[in-house]
Formats: sequence, C-alpha cells, structure tokens
Amino acid sequence: MLDLLKTLQLHFSDPRAYADIYGIGTRFIKQPRMYSCFATDKSVFAMHDHQLAMQRRAAIGPFFSRRAILNLENVVQAKVDHLIAQLLAYTSASANLDLAFRSLSLEIITTYCFARSSHALDAPNFQHAILAAIDHTLPMIWIFKHFPLIQKVLLNVPECFASVLKPSTKGILEQRKMMGDQIDEIMKDPASLCGGGHETIYHHFLNPSDEEFCMASEVPGPKGTYGPNASDVPGGKGHTEKTEGPAQLSRDYLLDEGLYMRFAGSDTVGNACTVALYHILDDPHVQKTLLQELMEVWPDKGLGVGYEKLEKLPYLTAVIKESLRMGHGVVSPLPRIIGPTDAEILGVTIPGGTVVSMGAPILHANPDIFPDPISFVPERWMGEENQSLDKYLVAFSKGPRSCLGINLAWCELYLIIANVVRKLELKPDNATIENISFRDYFVPVHRGRHFHAFVQPRDL
Repeated sequence: MLDLLKTLQLHFSDPRAYADIYGIGTRFIKQPRMYSCFATDKSVFAMHDHQLAMQRRAAIGPFFSRRAILNLENVVQAKVDHLIAQLLAYTSASANLDLAFRSLSLEIITTYCFARSSHALDAPNFQHAILAAIDHTLPMIWIFKHFPLIQKVLLNVPECFASVLKPSTKGILEQRKMMGDQIDEIMKDPASLCGGGHETIYHHFLNPSDEEFCMASEVPGPKGTYGPNASDVPGGKGHTEKTEGPAQLSRDYLLDEGLYMRFAGSDTVGNACTVALYHILDDPHVQKTLLQELMEVWPDKGLGVGYEKLEKLPYLTAVIKESLRMGHGVVSPLPRIIGPTDAEILGVTIPGGTVVSMGAPILHANPDIFPDPISFVPERWMGEENQSLDKYLVAFSKGPRSCLGINLAWCELYLIIANVVRKLELKPDNATIENISFRDYFVPVHRGRHFHAFVQPRDL
C-alpha cells in the first residue's frame, strides 16, 4: 500500500490542507516531473532542491522587496502612463484590453528587471511577438510533462531542426536566444549596466566574486529518499546536486530566471487586470463605488497618486483581491513530494515520498468560504470581520516557495487598475464579449479570446 501511494498523487480539496502542504515551515520539495516541463530548471520557481532554492531566493529577494519596489515605483508608473496614452489613441476602434494589460505587464517586468524595453506597448494592436511566443509555449508544457524525451530533444537540437519537428517550440527557442544574447552582451561588457538608469537583477548576479553566488561544485540535497525514483530526485538517495563554476552558473541561472520572470510577470498580472476590468465594466455598482472612492483621494486626474496612498483604499483593495480570487494565478495543482520523513496533512500521516497537491481554484471556489463563488463581490473582503479571508487567497501561493515577485505584482495591480478607472471612460465592445459569461471569467482568460472596449478620456 505504501509503495502504491508513492506512485500516485494525492489531491486535496479541504481548505485546511493548503497550509499543511504549502504553508510556512513546510520543506517539501517540488516534483521534478512537473517543474522541469517549464524548461527553466535553474530558476527559483522551478528549482527542486529546497535548500538551494532558499539560498537563491535570499540572494535575489532584496531586488523584489517592498523597499525596492517603492524606490522604483516611478518605473512602473511611467509604463502605466504609456499604456493610458496608447489606449487614448483608439479613437475609431475598440482596444483589446486583454492584450493591452499583458503588454503592459510584460513591459514592466522587462524594464524593472533588465532596464530594457520590450516595446510591447508600441506593437500594433498590442500584438507583440513575445506574447505570441508565450501563447505558443503554454501548450508545450503539458507535452513536456508527459513526454520529457520530446523536451530534451527539442531543446538540445539546433533551432532550425526543432522548429521543423515542432513548430510551436519556435517561441521558446526564440525567447531563450533573445535573453541569452542579452546576457552574453552584458557579461562581455559589464560597464553597459551603467546606462540602464536603475539597478537590475544583473547587478545582483553578474559578479563572480559574490559570495551568495559562488557555490561548491557539489551541493548535497536534504537527507532521505523522496520518491520511487530517488536517484533522479534532488535530495534523493544517492543524489547530489551538480552545479557549475560561478561564471557559468551566473549565465545559466540568469537565463532561466529571466525567462521565467518574463513569462510569469506578463501573464498573471495581465490576466488579473483583465478579470478586474471585465467585472468593473459589467457591474455599474462596482464601477460607481470604485470611481467615487478614487475621486475622493484623487480629485485632479492630472496629478499623480502613489502606490502607498492607493493601497490604503478599502474598496480598490477589495476589487483587486476579488480579481485575484477569480483569476487564480496558477491554476494547475503544484505538486510537492513529502519527505524526507512522513508528514501529517489534515491530521493524517502521509508516507514520505508521496506526491501531494491542491489547486488554487478548489480553494477560491469553495462556497463555504466564498458564498456564491462565481459572482464578483468585492464587499466580501471588506470589514474587520472578513480579514480572515486573506489566508484563503492563494493566487501567489503561500509559504517559503510563494511567488518571488508578489510585491511588484501588488504595486502593478494598484497602479494599473486605479489609473485606468480614474483616467479613462471605457465602454465594452459587446460584439467581442457577447459569448463571455461570468463563469467564463471565473477561470483565467483563454488566449485568443478578445475583450475589447471603446476608450475615451474621463471628463473629471
């Protein structure tokens, strides 16, 4: 029976299980089979080994701290202003808000992390090549998960052959080459970093003498056997985590980390903004209440209002939380491997080596926690009596492996939604959303589906 459990995955639906699996204090490793399919194995997100991931997270964490975000808030605001200007240019046709928000979040993460522009906001109709590459990459994740040999072949053969064998991999390969060329250029001439205008992740990691980045040639994983194929799992029996020298590690790490940041930073925040604006425009009460709150603290739309002031607005905060609840973040259950010893989940002992997980939508759609879960109700988050709901909002996951960019994401959400609602008068283009229901927008936006709106400047 124990051997059978180690070959199966236990997926929990009880809300209390989430903290046991992902919460503070847990040290379960990420399932290699799942996270390797993202083709960014050296990134903090995909790294299997818990100890090594914590070292890397501690090194890059200050770049995404609240203090760092506040210091570079002007970078985010400048890109939001650019989006507003671009939307106002749509005088005779409706704008695709889904692509607009994704283009904005792509531009923000690229500028914030790398001090370079993606030019996504300047692409005609916001249809940028990087977004198209991300869309083509997503379906490949599931192929790579179940057929890892295909991933190994396609990512290691020359690009021209991979594109022929599987055309949808072209986006992955183009992104890797683009980011790799950028890293090689900066490593060749570190002085070029001085022209970026602000600190980037390269300033943190392109110094081979950095103690945080110089690691031993072998980093032993946690003791014990974690699964049925322990020799293949970081930390498993007979396994040591092979790493490279500092210079090579810097390049490979930055490539994988950069690719994942660009992917996650553009998709999740952009989707949450789309969900928010869809429901704001669909519900006159929500739109009126939010606009009134914004106008009270922002009477002159020509003047700026900063992040620290916006985050104190209760209704705006509630709208963002409800958008995150209905947008979910990562929808797929994120599997963890229990180990090195047995662990308790919901008071039941689960043998070491068992794969356990819980999907965010299961929690976000629980009617006992969120009554009428398919309805957009910002009021459910308001008042002291509802503050306990925050522990059930897991769009950024929880615990030691939660989203590294959560502070940047919150800053983006406040600035984007507040600026768009305060400065623009939007009217949905019903021809593009007539087949979209509340239930459709309870799950993340399907790529290729259009959410258009007509744009005018707000009078007051």
